[in-house]
Amino acid sequence: MGEELREEERGEVRSELITKGEKKLVLIRWNTGKTSAGRLFGRYGPGGRPEFFKLLFGAVAGSLREQFGPDGENIFNRIRDSEKFRETSRELFDGLKKWFFEEAVPRYNLERGDIFMISTELVLDPDTGELLWNRDKTQLIYWIRSDRCGGSDAKLREERDRLAKEVELLKAENERLRRELEDVKRKLQQITSLLK
Repeated sequence: MGEELREEERGEVRSELITKGEKKLVLIRWNTGKTSAGRLFGRYGPGGRPEFFKLLFGAVAGSLREQFGPDGENIFNRIRDSEKFRETSRELFDGLKKWFFEEAVPRYNLERGDIFMISTELVLDPDTGELLWNRDKTQLIYWIRSDRCGGSDAKLREERDRLAKEVELLKAENERLRRELEDVKRKLQQITSLLK
């Protein structure tokens, strides 16, 4: 189990060739590996570039090698500096960053320094270098910090205590209603016996 988790914490890339019309495209399933928002999107990498681009370029180069063998390296060298690849990899960065901060952070209540990985799917045109992001196949996996777990336990205890009090109140109300019903039944029996 621990070995599987360590494996998952590292980035992973799987790819396959797909055909769309007459074109051969590379479908890339990529996860960033364990990271933080500062490292992935911030300017902490070599030359002040986000780590995102190093990871992305590695995923693309690895996928091309996997699908085209030694020619994959030549294809990557050709498209890496193409205008289409630069433009679409920047669009991917901007789109993924926006998705992360506007959707994932509020949904999962992430805070500065939280650790996560993003798993997503990309489609690369090896002829033009165009890179498309499949937003619908994007997921966030995050690690819950231990300091939050303690807070969660306190909240759970507080909720359990509140529910226990509510149960006691409901039991008392139920007992009061049971006695009232007994009283009503007794009075109804008296009235019924008088009418006979």
